[in-house]
Amino acid sequence: MFRLWALIKNAKEHTMSQQATVVAFKKSSGRIALRSADGSFVLAEQTDASPMAEGLSLEGNMSEFGPEVWSDVQGQTQYEVFVLGWDLSAEAIEQAM
Repeated sequence: MFRLWALIKNAKEHTMSQQATVVAFKKSSGRIALRSADGSFVLAEQTDASPMAEGLSLEGNMSEFGPEVWSDVQGQTQYEVFVLGWDLSAEAIEQAM
């Protein structure tokens, strides 16, 4: 039983942290579009006032709806966001932004 729990815990930890690059940021709405390594897109809304910019590499949980805290890859700055969608196409991002 312990082994099964350990495998589930390890799988969850593995899927929780993803890395993606900000490809669009709309300051007026706080909407952020990110492109992940596999070419899919993530859509979120920033809920804090940390400076956001295109080209920023972020990591964190990007595959569950709801509030999350992402960090820049250097771990210097954290960003509070609300994840709206993941595994999205470029067309979906264009419509949402």
